[in-house]
Amino acid sequence: MDTQALSSPQRRALIKAFAGLSGLALLPPQSTARASGARIQFRNDPFAAGIASGSPSPDGFVLWTRLLGEELMDAGPVPVRWELFEEGVDRRPVARGEAWAEPELGHAVHVEVTGLRSDRWYGYRFMVGGAVSALGRARTSPAPGAAVDRLRLALASCQRWESGHYAAYRHMHAESPDMVVFVGDYIYERAGASAGPDEARHHDLPEARTLATYRARYALYKSDPALQAMHAACPWLVTWDDHELENNNGGTWSITDTRDFAARRVASYQAYYEHMPLRADVMLKGLHGLQAGVGGLRIHRYHDHGRLGRLYLLDNRQYRDRPLCGKEPRAAEAKVCLSEEPTSRRSMLGREQEQWLEGALRESRSAGTAWNLIAQQTRFTPANYAHGLGVAAGTDGWDGYPGARQALIDALVASEARNPVILGGDIHRNWVAQVHRDPYAIDSPVVAAEYCGTSITSTVRGASEEADAKARRANPHCLLVHSRKRGYGLIDLSPQRLLMSLRVLDDATRADSGIGTLASLVTEAGRPGVQPLS
Repeated sequence: MDTQALSSPQRRALIKAFAGLSGLALLPPQSTARASGARIQFRNDPFAAGIASGSPSPDGFVLWTRLLGEELMDAGPVPVRWELFEEGVDRRPVARGEAWAEPELGHAVHVEVTGLRSDRWYGYRFMVGGAVSALGRARTSPAPGAAVDRLRLALASCQRWESGHYAAYRHMHAESPDMVVFVGDYIYERAGASAGPDEARHHDLPEARTLATYRARYALYKSDPALQAMHAACPWLVTWDDHELENNNGGTWSITDTRDFAARRVASYQAYYEHMPLRADVMLKGLHGLQAGVGGLRIHRYHDHGRLGRLYLLDNRQYRDRPLCGKEPRAAEAKVCLSEEPTSRRSMLGREQEQWLEGALRESRSAGTAWNLIAQQTRFTPANYAHGLGVAAGTDGWDGYPGARQALIDALVASEARNPVILGGDIHRNWVAQVHRDPYAIDSPVVAAEYCGTSITSTVRGASEEADAKARRANPHCLLVHSRKRGYGLIDLSPQRLLMSLRVLDDATRADSGIGTLASLVTEAGRPGVQPLS
């Protein structure tokens, strides 16, 4: 069995690159730095940010934690021990090791474990000084090409702290998903003072703009016990949207003309890596992009679960072309947006990611993959069907990039990938729709299903039954729209069908909220689109 934390050359490459990008002093010699933090004794729980696993593969996964405590303020790297247990047997470690929590990476720890048996659950924990973390659960994926009968996924997004409590995660935990798929807006960057008096929770943090303030925002969110328990329960597969950096940003440009946006972007990307169970190559592959100002973390990837399914995690935020201006752009928007559609097609994903996706879809066909689940940030099908292509279109979503949407549909059709299903979040409502060959012609063939999930807590301004009914009437490809409830999607996948249960809270402002099922829908293998079940 091979196990390792971020290797010394990798770790120092990350630190050196971030230091150069942000103007920080470089790491002091290792021997001096290591000695300064090695003997820390913590007065309070150093694992107050919780633990997590993610990025599963057939022979391993990533284990994550981040140390917190006043004792770390002037400390150098701190040694953190970890242990791994095979579930179902005596709690005797099958692997153990030591990783260094580096101050330049927020005292975060990423342990990449390899050499494990495929399709197995493992327990794990961290130790530092005399403190021991909670016990977590991680799992490896089935072997490539393995026949798999079932997979349970939870689909989540948009968990603004002030808008509610994380009761959704308490209920999700009870439903024992194999993995959580989080499609963006893990944090919200705005100042606590911007929250209204009727919000469910409050904080006094300033707007997140620097590495320190982004770290503080993640620490706040990760202090929630329901979120911590869900992270500890199973692996998470994550991608981001805009609020991890700034509202409606385009990765390399700010729609609000933010001063020092490039530095803010580097800070937010580093903080994201520090707080997610991501592999080192996510950062290492993106460093040249950060240095050149053309890209950053390489977070788009796919995850295979034997032959049963391939889950694609897309990034439609940082590589997108500039948006159209709309009717009355604000002064800051006008500095970025385009007054008219250019002759070349604008992209949401960037050409390189589009080509990667096209190739992966084609390869899934030859690999015999039964299901292709495309997880991306937002609603995919039109919300402006009644107006027509390019009319009354929001500039930030797929409606504002209709050529890019059509290109993705064309790629799905051309690849002949089996049973494509598009997953999304962002819009804080449940939206279930048929994906047509021509999104603005419902008499064209249905080529895929769309399940865009509601938020964990974040709300919709003006949500009402009347507004939902109006949206449904204006968009005949949409089978269900519901903006008044928070929750998550629960996906049960088998070779024969995908069952989506839309789980919604009674009241997201209550930590003890009950939960129910808004609707259950099914996509049958070999039959594109959505079929209502109840």
